[in-house]
Order: sequence, then C-alpha cells, then structure tokens
Amino acid sequence: MRSRILLVFLVLLLAGCGANATGNAGSSPKTTLHVWYSTDDPVERAWTPRLVTLFEASHPNIAVQLTAYDFEDINTKLQLALSAGDPPDLAYVTPRGPGIPAYVKAGTLRNLASAARNDGWAKELRPGLLAQYNQPFTFFGATKGQIMAVPMAMAAVGVLYNTKLLHQLHRPVPGTLAEFKADLPPAKRAGMVPLGMGNGDGWLGDDWYQTLVEALIPPSTLTAEQLLKPFDFGRPPFSQAGSLMRAWSKAGYFTQNFGGLDAQEGIDQFFKGHTLFQLVSSSENSQIAVEERQTHLPIGIFGFPTAYGGSVSPMSGYEGWIVPKKSSHPAAAIAFINQVLQPSTAQALLDRGFIPAHRGSFRTGVAWQQQYLDMVTNAHRGVYLDAAPIANLNATMEANVQLLLQGYEGPGFLVHALQEVYSSRGKQHGSTARIDGEF
Repeated sequence: MRSRILLVFLVLLLAGCGANATGNAGSSPKTTLHVWYSTDDPVERAWTPRLVTLFEASHPNIAVQLTAYDFEDINTKLQLALSAGDPPDLAYVTPRGPGIPAYVKAGTLRNLASAARNDGWAKELRPGLLAQYNQPFTFFGATKGQIMAVPMAMAAVGVLYNTKLLHQLHRPVPGTLAEFKADLPPAKRAGMVPLGMGNGDGWLGDDWYQTLVEALIPPSTLTAEQLLKPFDFGRPPFSQAGSLMRAWSKAGYFTQNFGGLDAQEGIDQFFKGHTLFQLVSSSENSQIAVEERQTHLPIGIFGFPTAYGGSVSPMSGYEGWIVPKKSSHPAAAIAFINQVLQPSTAQALLDRGFIPAHRGSFRTGVAWQQQYLDMVTNAHRGVYLDAAPIANLNATMEANVQLLLQGYEGPGFLVHALQEVYSSRGKQHGSTARIDGEF
C-alpha cells in the first residue's frame, strides 16, 4: 500500500514539474538592457528613471538596468569596460574629449547609420543636427556619413535674469551689448551681484568667453575653426572679449568666490535673490526648474545681446547615445534610442526644463522655459569654439579663462595659448586643466 501511495505521489510530482517546465518554455524571458547615463546634476539624476519607465511601458519584454555616473567617472569606467570587451549595451555620454572622440578613436563604437536611415532619426531631430553632431568624429577615425552618437537634448547658452531686480533698476531686458554693459555699474551700486557664475569646474567661464566673442563678431565667420581650417585667434574680438571679462572681474561684477563654486553652486547663489544676470546652459535647466518652484523667484531668459543686432546663443546637441560594438543587445539599444527620439520623451524632457533635440513644435506653460525655446529658435546660432576636434583646446580655454578672471594672466596670453594649441593641433598648449567634457 505504501509503495502504491509513493508511486502516485511521484507521478503527481513529475506531472507538476512538467506543467511548470511547459509554462516557462512558453513565456519569453525578459532581455536586460544595461544603460549607463552620465550627469553631474543631482536633479537630472533623480528624473532619469522616467526614461526607463517610458521605454519599458512600450517594450514589456525588455527590462532596463540604469546606472548613473558623474562625468569623470563614466569616462574612466567606460574606457576600461570597452577595453575589456564588457561594456554596457548603451551609454549617454559627452561628445567632447575625453568622451565620444576617445571611443571612436579606439574603434569600439557601432556605426548607427543604418538604424538612423531605417528609423528616420534625422527627420526626428532639428534640421541638420544629426549630421552636424557627428561631423567632428570624422577627425577621430569615423568616416563621412557614419553615425556614432545621437543627441536627445540641446545645449544652448542664454542669460538667466531676476525680473524683480531688473525692475528695481527701471531697465528693460537689454537688447544690445552696449545696453547689457550699461546695466552692470548701477546693479553693483545697488548692492546686487551683476553677473552670477560658479566656475570651479571651468566650463561656465569658457561659455562666457566664447559667447562674448560671438556677441562681437557673427558666428558665421567662426565656422572654419570647427572644420580645422586656417584660423586666427589673434583677431580683435578674441582679445576684446578677454579684456571685457577681465575688467568685469576686476570691478567685482561676478559672484564672490566664483572660482571656488561649481556650476550647481552658482545656480544656488542666483536663487538667493541678489544676482541680476547669470549666463547659463540649457543643460542646467532641470536644476533651475526645481529651484524656481522652491523659491518662487521671478525669472526670465534672453539670448545674449550682440553688437551687430539681435542675440546669439552657442548651441549644439548635448550628450549623445552610443552603442558599443560589443553590446550584448544592440537591437534593444537601438529601440531605446528610437524611444528617446519620440515626441513623448521630448515632452518629458521639456517638462523638466530641457530643450529637446526633437524638431517638433513644443509649448510650455512655464514662462522662462518658453522664452528658452523661443531663444533657440530666434537667436543667431552660435558655435562652441572649444569643441573643435583638437586635443587640449577645450582644456586650454577653460584653464586660461579661469586664470584670466582671477588676474593671473592677461587677454594676450589667453589668445596666444588658444592659437598655439589650435595651430599645433594640440601638440603645444599653454595652461590646461583636467576637464570632464561638460558644456
């Protein structure tokens, strides 16, 4: 009797195992997509899981494992992972050295041109942006027409201002460079900080310098620098911009101790309510959006006023999505890129302050964000002079502008150093700093 009971038990157990095995075989196991995301902004880091939520909602068979790194860490870790042949499936990284250019030079990235063509990425992005974004990589080993990276957001320089303080000065938003300069002395006399900045990480002083250059000379005359054609940093606008920055620093117009504050801390200082103007990149908009909601400080944005009419904004695609050659799931990675180029993702970016790279027409109920969108549409499209594909150019500009602002060097040394690094293609240079490739 016991033997019969044991036999029945074994039959039932095996039947149960068979049912489970059949059930597992009939369901598709989820693909795990490993994604690395770089940012130094704690606010941006907090909302990036929203990208995962949007993707997983439309791709139920794919689970995304998202890992966020700061800029310096991701450059180090990604180069090691690429060299070891064990990279993430997808990464969001800077197009500046030591980011994407180093990965292209090492031959470790997939050419995404076929996916771009099949899925119409160029049509999803602002006109000409995809080709313009990838053009510098040809100097590091990519061939013309290859797509090595895809941006989803814009980096664009604008001027953040405190509307209450501007009204106290009884002045309108400056429409010319002369009017902008004229606002600074009375702001200082009134106890305000005329020009806000945190330049501990170097890139905002760098943005100030190139924006001032382009406020003095139309950016259409500067595109040769991006293409590594003969170029002269010794022209008057380059030294004039340096002289202006040095004079403003000497007059105490910039945030006190700006050299010891990073970009995020500079924004914090602005929202204490004593700063009139602050040059910002749209890459800082998520932090600005949070602090504006917390403080209710009345703010606005305008394009930097020029000496030749209108406003100017250096702008380009911000960070880019890349797919390593040894990605374990390249099809899923490309599907993720398709998702971030959709209007739904563009709207999610805009809701958090970012300027989408998507070509669609977007509106927002937040006044300063709409002003930023309008500025990107209407300003003269400036170039990032420090983005020419030359080793040490970005680092040389950042370091020497910081030294200029602190009074250790003059405008003449700055332009000499820039010309030296440019003419030698990075083999010779003046003072340089370790950089993370931020805008």
